[in-house]
Amino acid sequence: MRTTKDERRKTKDEPATGNLGGRDTRVLRVACCVLHSSWFHLALILLVAGLFRLWRIDSIPPGLFGDEATDGLDALDVLAGRGAIFFPANFGREGLHMWLVAGMFRLIGVVPLALRLPSALAGILSALATYWLGLELTKDERRRTNNRRSFVFCLSSFVAPIAALYLATSYWHIHFSRFGIRGVFTPLCGVLAFAAFWRGVNLANERISESANQRIGKSVICNRQSAICNLQSAIRNPQSPWFALSGFFLGLATHFYTASRFFPVFLGGFLVLQAIIACASGQREEALLRRHFWGIVILYAVVALVFAPLGVYFLQHPGSFSQRAGEVVVFKDASPLARMGQAAVANVLQFFAPGRGDMDQFYNLPGRPVFDPLTAVLALIGVAALLWRWRQPAALFLLTWFPALLLPSFLATDRFPTLPRVLGVIPGVYFFPAIGVVAVIAALGRLMSGSKDQAVRRDRHRVTVSPRHLVILAAAALLIHAALTYRDYFRAWGPSQATFDAFEGDMTAAWRWLGTNQPAGHVYLSSDIYRHPTFMLLGEHATVQRYFEHENPNLSWFDARVSLPLPPPGQSATYLIGASAALSGPAAELLAGRGVERDRILAPNGSPALTVVELPASAEARFLRETGLLPVAFGDHLTLVNAAWSAGADGRAELMLGWRTAGPDPAGWPGYRLEVAAGGWGQVVSFDAFRPPEWVAGGGFVTWHRLDLVGDPPRTLRLRLLTSDGRPLTSPDAADGWHEVPIS
Repeated sequence: MRTTKDERRKTKDEPATGNLGGRDTRVLRVACCVLHSSWFHLALILLVAGLFRLWRIDSIPPGLFGDEATDGLDALDVLAGRGAIFFPANFGREGLHMWLVAGMFRLIGVVPLALRLPSALAGILSALATYWLGLELTKDERRRTNNRRSFVFCLSSFVAPIAALYLATSYWHIHFSRFGIRGVFTPLCGVLAFAAFWRGVNLANERISESANQRIGKSVICNRQSAICNLQSAIRNPQSPWFALSGFFLGLATHFYTASRFFPVFLGGFLVLQAIIACASGQREEALLRRHFWGIVILYAVVALVFAPLGVYFLQHPGSFSQRAGEVVVFKDASPLARMGQAAVANVLQFFAPGRGDMDQFYNLPGRPVFDPLTAVLALIGVAALLWRWRQPAALFLLTWFPALLLPSFLATDRFPTLPRVLGVIPGVYFFPAIGVVAVIAALGRLMSGSKDQAVRRDRHRVTVSPRHLVILAAAALLIHAALTYRDYFRAWGPSQATFDAFEGDMTAAWRWLGTNQPAGHVYLSSDIYRHPTFMLLGEHATVQRYFEHENPNLSWFDARVSLPLPPPGQSATYLIGASAALSGPAAELLAGRGVERDRILAPNGSPALTVVELPASAEARFLRETGLLPVAFGDHLTLVNAAWSAGADGRAELMLGWRTAGPDPAGWPGYRLEVAAGGWGQVVSFDAFRPPEWVAGGGFVTWHRLDLVGDPPRTLRLRLLTSDGRPLTSPDAADGWHEVPIS
């Protein structure tokens, strides 16, 4: 039976719906409208991103990582009126994150949540901004091919929401969004900058297409006038604010993280490369650099303006510009090119190869790649689809984004692979699996359409796909991605003992315990790091600039692995023993029978994270009794009152020393080293487990030292204390610092 011309035209424009009735058709139209609705997309992205970044943020990650705490200490300097554009501590860090944290401290107090909430909000905004960027990158194609009335979907319409949902459920991005360090602001500023840039490009292209003849005439006139005329005209154009906004975010990114300095370089390199390709293809007028030259000039002028305060600081402190990079740069290696090649391979493989991800517990579930296997396959399909269209500016932009922002990890080779240094590829890298999903759906749609006896209009851009099939396929890929992220982050990484240890769970437990309990007497806190930044922030509210000047007369720091402080006679004390510096054999023996365990806080694996031991005032410190041959004064604040040999855990002799203190010595915060000699033998050992600023008037402490002795331990040793710069601690009776000490 032959069809009429009108029937053929109707069939050409509308896919066959089989036996669908009017109600089913209306349902399809409603589904089509919902799937195309930007408000639906935004609500879904906001819900998913917010859930993954805010749920249980008070307990995962546990504790507070030292790098987070250091940023918090700088934020307290900001609140104390000592804010800066750049903070030199910890190898130097750009300062804007500290100002944000300071504001959060002001709002909710000095707690871990105040450090992590800005990152979580930045992560949520990044997901929403990724959707915006996707809309701008696919705008031309969507405008050419969308046809909602006939249920013909422009599949590129779904690149933006799928990419944003991939980012919203990304283990990598979720990890850094719940982590109170500044790196997560790099992708936020980057995606906002590039979305604004493409918005400006799209607006300019629309104006060109709407009034081509008029603009050509104006261009001829302007070309005969001065550059100032061109610039003034560009400033008045409606797209110019978007170029300026792009420059603002590119400049702002440099105030957060060092790797962000590559963003302006990448954008400039892309524009040059795209211009070269356009000229080589005989389409010189399509070069973005030529079409939007003055908008791009405005963009980079704003970048320079926003970066200027930081630039002035670097001019005044030239070492700060490359302080961190100088510690990790590849050019310090004996074979820099080989090392760079190894880093490049490792940092690319961490995206796709199982077991090849970042091994650092701070930044990843060790070995986990960025993409799970299914997402990795889809990402590679997406890369192939982009390579097929590499001459198109949007495709070229995404293809060059990935290697350009991987470059910092190729140059900094102290460790690899590394996730923090490649944060700049986010969110560009999540467009790869999104495009892969769309490519697979398009291929399946063409396959299904070709196998049925129905009239279907197909071309490169448009294919008839059932809304139900589209939702099922895209949702399946995203749900698998989200489920694996949930399992790996919330069930594997977050509750693990390794994460608890990495995020200083014992120091956070000490802060919480002191906040809810009343300790007896003087408090002695054992830690593997002197004045641990996590506790100094949460418990002491110290600042970086006053870190070692800060005094708490009721608290002293020590390391229970090699020392044990004791209160003055007749006074009680409370020991907080962190798992990172647990009581060793000698310390445990000294407290055994005298101290009383008051509390114990358990780590995830059931081991003690924090042990609280109370020493009653009636306890006697026998080892600090003065012997007949001692005491020996080592300066005004310290007196040796006992010395003896003891057997270590392996049976080897250890030197145990008992000391009395006359009070704190704030100038001695770097600690001392102990030099031991006998005959022609000598050795220098650490003596900073209980440092001078922590000493208590009338109190004392015991230290024990493993010595590399040959033969029987001598009965007499010569001892002297050395300052951090190697000078001996002298006294009137020991001008060279040496003291003859009998050992019992």
